[in-house]
Amino acid sequence: MEDNNNRPPRGITGERAIDIGDIKVTPFVSSRFRLDGGSMFGVIPRVLWERKATPDSMNRIDLNSNSLLIETGGHTVLLEPGMGSKYDAKQSLLYALGEGDVITELARLGVEPEDIDLVLATHLHLDHAGGSTVSDGSRGARPSFPNAKLVVQLEEMKAALEPHALSRGSYRRDDFVPLVDNGALMTVEGDVEVAPGVFVEMTGGHTPGHQIVRIESGGQEAVYPGDLVPTCAHLRLNWLMAWDLDPRAVYARKGRLLADCADREALLFWSHDPRVAGCRIKTSQAGYYEIDEESVLEANK
Repeated sequence: MEDNNNRPPRGITGERAIDIGDIKVTPFVSSRFRLDGGSMFGVIPRVLWERKATPDSMNRIDLNSNSLLIETGGHTVLLEPGMGSKYDAKQSLLYALGEGDVITELARLGVEPEDIDLVLATHLHLDHAGGSTVSDGSRGARPSFPNAKLVVQLEEMKAALEPHALSRGSYRRDDFVPLVDNGALMTVEGDVEVAPGVFVEMTGGHTPGHQIVRIESGGQEAVYPGDLVPTCAHLRLNWLMAWDLDPRAVYARKGRLLADCADREALLFWSHDPRVAGCRIKTSQAGYYEIDEESVLEANK
């Protein structure tokens, strides 16, 4: 990986930026959309999940793609490029896709596509990797970030190129094949430090190559669990998504992760929560995990 230690830091500022030790993290919303509530909560009855997420007339619930801009060791890292903007009118209506995308939202932070030198996605589903490419007219799609490589697990790349019938609709080849063609996709295997203090850890479960991201510096820690725990409403271990290809693996890894984060008081960032970008969690008197209200970082409007 290119050494950018000599590059002067961009020093992105703003009231939303927080420090994890020496690492600056800025949460922002790269996409706003809706998906079917039943799919988001699997076997959990609607009478229960609708207390957490109110569905519309089409049974869809509000969701975000909550992204992170990470500044560390001379690197400017984007975590989760979101849905992107490569949708026609019919598809935009289906997802109730809001205006803007990761590029327009980064511009609000004073960041240009050329400033990003590393992109991370927990997996390659369209709502996580769509923003990694942009439409290039009749020629298809091209990489959104010309100086960056997208890092995913090798198993995820394999799963996306030859998807299982149960997940084929969640992958769009123009989200990642242009990266492969341009040498802008990097695969890793297992747990790897991809930038100073930024680690990817393979979990599988939701997809064969799903990974979480851990940020560590100065004795502080933050975790981005991706679709292992997509919203605060999924803190109960058995609240799983219908899209989880291996729900038992998700259940097991989710339990270990939440116990560890509660014990270590790590800050958790939620990939899809429409109201809470991040928070710490604690164990309730009933033995469940719940958010620590004093630590809540609201998802920006």
